[in-house]
Amino acid sequence: MSTISIAHLRHRDDDPLDPGALRRPLSLRLKVSLQRDALTRDLALGASPTASAELTLRAAQLIGLRHRRQLARSLRRLPKEARAPHLIRSTIIHRYGVVQAEAAINALIARLDDNQPVAVQGMAMLEQLLTDGASSPLYNAGELNTLRRQVEVVTEAMDPELAEPVPAF
Repeated sequence: MSTISIAHLRHRDDDPLDPGALRRPLSLRLKVSLQRDALTRDLALGASPTASAELTLRAAQLIGLRHRRQLARSLRRLPKEARAPHLIRSTIIHRYGVVQAEAAINALIARLDDNQPVAVQGMAMLEQLLTDGASSPLYNAGELNTLRRQVEVVTEAMDPELAEPVPAF
């Protein structure tokens, strides 16, 4: 698992609402925006965040405090959404899986809220869990406890202390 310190990546210009964000070349920001999903997938699979300027910028976005707060808000809504009557729900989630995984989801929320450094790979894995409607156990029923196990793996992958270097192929 590849990790990178927040201090190395976190710059004033990582927040797109910050006027200093314009210091990054427009071409780089546009490229990252267009390749967002592919870059996130590469980081989730263990690509080094320093392998390219695009991966570095995407990694900085993923580990940023603003992004962590957005993901925590999304996770907080899941149990409420899972228990809502069918006609009131705004998203199509695997309701039973969310209810089963509620304790693990709460632990993940606590990890996002604790402001301790996070590993890029774990954040990329979480982004995929929340946004990949085709294969995420959040949206697709699978084996019993699949979502809970996936949330636990993501939570563990966020810890830079436990992260292992990506083996060379």
